[in-house]
Amino acid sequence: MMFYPFLVADPRSGLHYRLSDSALAELSLAPRAPEWAPGRAIADVPDPVWQDSLANAPVETISAVTAALEDLVLATPDLRVPVARVVADSRARRHLDALIGLWGRLGDALPEGLAPVRHVLELQHGQFLDPVPVVQGSLDPHAPAAVAALYSRLEREFGSVASPAQARAAMSGTRLHALQAGIATAKVAAGAKDDSLAIYGLRDLATCADFAAARARALIEAGIPAREIAVLTGGDPHQIARAFAAQGVPLSGLPASLPERDIVGETTLHLVLAKRPPTPAMVLASLALSPLMPWSAQTGRDLAESLMGGDFRGEVLSPTPAHKELWTDIRAAAGSLAQLRFLIDRICDQIAQGAEVRARLPIPPGEGSPDWEAILRGIQIAPPSAGDPEHNLEGVSLWSAQESPWRPCRHLIVTDFTDGLYPTRPRANLLFLDSEIARIRDATGLHLRGRAERLAQALSLFDQQLQAVSDSVTFLIPWRDLSGARLQPSAGLSLVARVVSDVEDAADLIADLSRMPPGDWPVAHHRLPPLQEPPKLPEALHFVGRDLLALRRKDDGTTKPQSPSRLETLLVSPLAWLLAEVEANDMSWSAEELDVMAKGNIAHDVFEHVFLKDQPIPDHAALTDAVTAAYDRALTRHAGFLRTASWDMERQGLEREILQAALRWRDHLLALGAKIVGNEIWLSGEAHGINLHGKADAILELPDGALLIVDHKKSGTSGRRKRMEAGWDLQAALYRDMIARPIRREGDGMDALIGRSVGIAYHLMNDGGLLTSGLVLPEGSPAQDMGDAINAAAVGRLAERLAELGAGRVVLNTTADEGFFKKEAGFTPYALTDGSALVTAFIRTIEDTEA
Repeated sequence: MMFYPFLVADPRSGLHYRLSDSALAELSLAPRAPEWAPGRAIADVPDPVWQDSLANAPVETISAVTAALEDLVLATPDLRVPVARVVADSRARRHLDALIGLWGRLGDALPEGLAPVRHVLELQHGQFLDPVPVVQGSLDPHAPAAVAALYSRLEREFGSVASPAQARAAMSGTRLHALQAGIATAKVAAGAKDDSLAIYGLRDLATCADFAAARARALIEAGIPAREIAVLTGGDPHQIARAFAAQGVPLSGLPASLPERDIVGETTLHLVLAKRPPTPAMVLASLALSPLMPWSAQTGRDLAESLMGGDFRGEVLSPTPAHKELWTDIRAAAGSLAQLRFLIDRICDQIAQGAEVRARLPIPPGEGSPDWEAILRGIQIAPPSAGDPEHNLEGVSLWSAQESPWRPCRHLIVTDFTDGLYPTRPRANLLFLDSEIARIRDATGLHLRGRAERLAQALSLFDQQLQAVSDSVTFLIPWRDLSGARLQPSAGLSLVARVVSDVEDAADLIADLSRMPPGDWPVAHHRLPPLQEPPKLPEALHFVGRDLLALRRKDDGTTKPQSPSRLETLLVSPLAWLLAEVEANDMSWSAEELDVMAKGNIAHDVFEHVFLKDQPIPDHAALTDAVTAAYDRALTRHAGFLRTASWDMERQGLEREILQAALRWRDHLLALGAKIVGNEIWLSGEAHGINLHGKADAILELPDGALLIVDHKKSGTSGRRKRMEAGWDLQAALYRDMIARPIRREGDGMDALIGRSVGIAYHLMNDGGLLTSGLVLPEGSPAQDMGDAINAAAVGRLAERLAELGAGRVVLNTTADEGFFKKEAGFTPYALTDGSALVTAFIRTIEDTEA
């Protein structure tokens, strides 16, 4: 829906209202507008100006060019392709000519809401169904040329009506009156805070909507008519509609139909991404959750959870063979156009609105490999669409942050006073510098908008919103969005704070309701049950009679062994260890990212396949080639998303890091005279009274016959050295224990390892450090011997933990533990810092004297 920044008057009732594009089309009998789809034109015939950018970042480039083109369209007073070849040959000239050429290829199409405007601009007088007089002075001074031309056209035929005086509507002397002198004026009259301005912090956007509705209801119960209250929001009005409906407060200006996602377009996009290898796990999870799928919503959630956990088989669908077959088709990659058409047709036959999905998918005819980028560029996803607003005289006015007010009010409630809104953050024109925009305006008369103009417009809009209020403004600041991400207060907070005296920091004006008891709230915006005093946490949880080390069992009923990584978790937090044993893990998931774990998995995979057991150490050139090939295969196994163009820099950077680490490791192997006798080898054994099982990264045989068990770490040397010096290292020594007291099985490959002198080593990939323990290496070795006491403290603590588990006790962490492990033990206890919220909830608070 197009926003026209001026008011018109109803000739019968005299009511002033905001004209909409659909209403304008009906009044002028405008023909149906052709589709506005610049994305396809940009992709089909790329102009040299953006050709390279389109190849590297197609989505971003199409978005930037489309935005610049729409700015150009709005800058023309007749909405016709301009002839603007008077700018001197320059970058600005080339970019402007490219946009004009693109507009010309689109024919009569115009951005949404502008086709009726051009129809009216070219319409003869006397053709309107009803008169549409404009309201004097209501045109936004920053309105684009096309909208200003529409205002003038209506005024010429139908005249204008007087506008009610609105300047500085608030009572003189109030802080709101001072603010109405100009939100960005150089000087303001500061004074003591009063009831005309209130600023509250609340938990999230939903709570802000609840507060706004409760505040409006309280005002109505105090005798204020609903029509004299306004609510201002910058986003989706769903929460506002929900909260006001719950309070029984009517709204005026709410869309007839609330914004809806383009589910068909989203599903079409995800299906294509699922056919193009490698397929991101989140794409499959999104398809599992799509409302168009034939399974239930709960089944979709279960399937998505398993996908993000690494299980792509879709076993949850097995009870319904047709659903399992559909999932097989969804997962299958397409290597040819024929295969893509075949799979899409089969899928669309099984899902809701399949015909619409198939119609949205521009698969070209013929054979050969799909041009994935061209296909993806051809998929159009409509932005959330909503119906025209429905206005009534008696409801609370709903204002949009991006629009000037459509009627005045006594009390205004701003529901999302957050960064990026009030004033709206200006966006730059990505095709023109501000200096180029000025030259184009001087040479052609086209008034394109740069950052300065956009900022001035945003400040003017915020000022107009405040000018329309006579009694009070309540600003609500949500601390988090609906996904839990942290939000910051609006930059406008500092502008508002200028009218209040004795305020050193604008944030001091915020009354944080999320930290206040309900009795101090200005209105009871939601009901809270009385909170009971939480019981004091015990030192430990007791499970009398339960063998806590036997919670995980194999199919034959025998106890599964512990791994070195599980015992490291037990060392830090017995509760975190217990939750992992019973699979009570955090189930949150997000898009793939190149985090420390992903880098480590890829690097380990490469080392496994380039440094082979019983093979000579490769020379420099051979190793470089081997790393390149192994890295490519490792991406397929661990991080297929890195193959996409948007991850080029990260993919190439990680490959360089791994190659450098591999070359340094090659030098270490040659300097040690070592032979690789084990590579990613599974070891089983007994230590500390329990069975262990784990995979050693590498086992080296030294010239004197001794063995060196190596653990590759994708990190630097400093942190591991501190931990070893403090005696809190554990993991590598457990592999040595497994060799010393093995649990044998047929074909385990341990014959050559038993009965040898065994040492351990950490190879720190980021800087090439090699830290060893348990063997004295020759003079000149690249290794640094850390002595034999690297795990003394860790083993002592592990013995305590195992004894506690044997007695059925799970000792809870305290607030002193994190600091102890960081300062005394020399490592970050991730089980506490990045672990389950349950672990955090059960950390006992202790006084410093107890620690």
